[in-house]
Order: sequence, then C-alpha cells, then structure tokens
Amino acid sequence: MPRPLAVHLVGSWSRPAWLASPDVKDALGTPDQFWRTEPAYLLEAQNDATRLAILDQLEAGVDIVTDGEQRRQIFDRYFYGRLSGVDSAHPIEHTWGGPAQHKASQTWRQVAQDLAQSGGPPRVPSPRVVGAISWSGPLAVDDFRFLDQAVAGRRLTKMTMSGPITALNRLADQWYHDRSAMGRDIAQALNREAHALADAGCRYIQFDEPEFRTAHLTSPEESLDLINRTVAGLKDRGVTTYAHMCYGYANAVLDKTVNPDFYAALELMAQSAIDGVSIEYAQPGHEPGVLKALGTKRVILGAINCAPTSPVETPEAVASLIRRALDVVPPARLHTSTDCGVWFLPRDRAMAKLRALVEGTHQVRRELGL
Repeated sequence: MPRPLAVHLVGSWSRPAWLASPDVKDALGTPDQFWRTEPAYLLEAQNDATRLAILDQLEAGVDIVTDGEQRRQIFDRYFYGRLSGVDSAHPIEHTWGGPAQHKASQTWRQVAQDLAQSGGPPRVPSPRVVGAISWSGPLAVDDFRFLDQAVAGRRLTKMTMSGPITALNRLADQWYHDRSAMGRDIAQALNREAHALADAGCRYIQFDEPEFRTAHLTSPEESLDLINRTVAGLKDRGVTTYAHMCYGYANAVLDKTVNPDFYAALELMAQSAIDGVSIEYAQPGHEPGVLKALGTKRVILGAINCAPTSPVETPEAVASLIRRALDVVPPARLHTSTDCGVWFLPRDRAMAKLRALVEGTHQVRRELGL
C-alpha cells in the first residue's frame, strides 16, 4: 500500500517542446497539428519523452510514478477514441455535456467557444459513434509495461484512463440515440481495458472524470452505476482505483472559482465503489470543508496550482495547505498531488513546483513522525 501522505502526479507531466504543441486548440485538432515529430519517429520520441517524465518524478522523490501521458494527444480520447464503434478519423463538432450541460461546466469552455463556428453552446471536434462500442484489445497495456520496466520496482506505479461519464459526453453519438445504453457499453469497454491492465500487473488505476461534476445521465444514480460498472471486479484483484475530478485544464480555464455543484458531485462519487478521489483543490481555492463530502474515501489533494501565471509554491505553503486538510482527512487516507494540467507548463517550472510539493509533504511527514 502507498505510505501515508504519498505524493503523485494527477497523471500528465510537462511535454518537451520537440514532441508536441503546447496549444490546447492543437490538441483538439488533427495529429499533424499537435505532434512535432515526423510520424516515422513519433514512437521513439514518445518513448524518450516518457523516460524523461519518469526520471523527473524519480529525481523529485514522488511515491507513485505515472508515465506522464506523453503518448496522448488528449488524455481521455486516447481511450474512448480507439474503441470499436468509434470513428476518430472523421470528427464532427459536438456540444460537450449531457442534460446538465446548461449548468455552465467550466471544463474547456473558453477554448470550445473560441473553436465554435456558430453561435450557441460551445462545440468542439469530437469522435463519432458509428457502431456498437466495444473493447477489441489492449489500449494502454504496452504503455504500462514500458512504465513498469523503466521504474524497475523503485516506486509504485499508476496508470490513468478516461472515466465513463466523460467519454459518454465527449463522443458524438450517431448510432445509439440512447445515452443510457451507450454509457453501459462504454463502461463495459473501459472495465475490460482496466482488467487487461490488471492482467499486466497494474495495481493503481485512476479514471479521469472532469465531466462527472455536471454532465450526468438521466439521474445522478445512473451515473453512479456507470462508475461502478467500470471498476467492477478490480478490487477483488488487488487493484486500487481512483477517480480524478476537476474544473478543466489550468491554461484553458484561468478564472476558476469554487463551483457549488462540486461538493454534490464529490458526495455522489463517495457513494461509488471507487477507492479514492483525486480533487482539484489549489487553483479553484477550495477550503478543507469540501473534503468532508468524500467521507471515508482516500483523498488525493491537488496542492499545486498549474495555471501558467501562478507563482512557484514554497514548500512551507504546501505544508500549510496539507496541515489544514489533515483537520478533515487523516494522514493514512490523504495523498498529495498537483492540480491537473501540468503538461502545459515548461519543464523547469513544472519541476520546481513538483519539488515544492514533495518537500512540503515531507515537512508534514516529519512533523507527524511518519
């Protein structure tokens, strides 16, 4: 099990300028707009960038290492965009968000508005559902094996995946015309991918769910059912599962404030079979009281603001934030992390922030005798 106050990234890490464009609009576009390496050399470049991401984390002293998501143009589309029944090669503009999208989810909102070709709700280029969604084979198993071999037992490792609600709301449905049926098939496919990762030895899997805050199905309970379907059987195999909940990438949503829907969404996620919840905390300015919504779940606390203009935190500031969180969550259930969107930061800035996170966490560990 991870140690108390374990430190890990949400998932992504700073990407080298020679690998990919830092522009969110490019990430939502075609691969040739995003990747800066010639196709023939892209895999080699992604492998090298992954090695750098792993090395940076090991040098900084994190407890759980990710692959930095160096192979992913979009963190979630890497999964749902490659499932059977999905056409990613011919995207169409699609309004993200389900029945609750009118609640003004901040996720990608300004970027989507900039991309919109007409008035109305934000629309972004999205993969199309053109047939029954299913899992036809491993999507990130080789990525995990690469990570596991590079870490070589020096630290625990974690893989991140798309969550079912986010996948449901970011796919343009041209087949089902029934959100509930489509959601169940997505959950089944993601569950099979998670079990394939478990077969390969992965023991920590995080499902990223930025859309869970506002874009439910016909009822919150139905959304909860999709989460439970996605993680079914994993606990019995010794896999610890997390869900990441946030407001959107920091460089795309600069004016984050505490959203009143967030507490209710955390309360709902706390009712699921997920073992822990990764919460974006620093940039929106949450207070420790919000952590009460998660009950007895493990909490991964976003203690580092990833907005491009945010100052580099001091270890003392990080330690202070952690101490306040410990008034609500005991150290055995509290992990520390960054907010999401590290991959948009320059590497030197990202490294300085990660070092502050690690040292601030170590200060609190020493105070507690851990």
